[in-house]
Amino acid sequence: MTTRRKPRERGTEILEFALLIMFFVPMFLWMFIAGMNLIRMIQCTQICRDLGNLYIHGIDFSTYAAQQIGARLSQGYGLQIGSSFTGNDATNGGNGGNGLVVLSEIMYVGAGACASLPPGVGCTNQNKYVFLQRIDFGNVALKFNSTTVSSPLGNPTATISASGIVQNYLTDAGAVAPNFGILLQTQLVDQQVIYASETFFASPDLGISAYPGGGLYSRTFF
Repeated sequence: MTTRRKPRERGTEILEFALLIMFFVPMFLWMFIAGMNLIRMIQCTQICRDLGNLYIHGIDFSTYAAQQIGARLSQGYGLQIGSSFTGNDATNGGNGGNGLVVLSEIMYVGAGACASLPPGVGCTNQNKYVFLQRIDFGNVALKFNSTTVSSPLGNPTATISASGIVQNYLTDAGAVAPNFGILLQTQLVDQQVIYASETFFASPDLGISAYPGGGLYSRTFF
């Protein structure tokens, strides 16, 4: 048996649907953006690992040829390295695009490392982590949701050569990696070296109105 509706009850389903859709549409948009970024995260993590693996095996990413390899590995994610250059450029970050790669070599400075200094020279960075090399290429002005990205490892302010080698890493306080120790479960020992590969890829194509696409950050230690 069916119940005959009263005239004042007609159209209630439309009102209920309109109220529910106000909550469902934002939720579905967020689920779509988060889901697509999750899928991309798998590939971006692999890109980060591949770049780090090449780095620890001696590929000099301060050269344009090596950065071209990085751009090919990151195909589809908007990593731009600019026009060709000769020699070395460890700070090729003034490009556009949606990608940034940061490669770092870091060492723990103990008494043994300080022993290499000439007599009378103070070891400013003893018992600290220091950068031995830093290379970045892509877009250093890259932003995730209007916030410029930066490496959680910190950024060396010491003098760096064109190939990314940090000068005076034992005596220049600008070579210290202040945030590095808290990222390790097991601390390094004197003169032990670790390599870090970091990738940042923005997702502007996934941004929908008030729901920005954000971006993806991957980090791998070797």
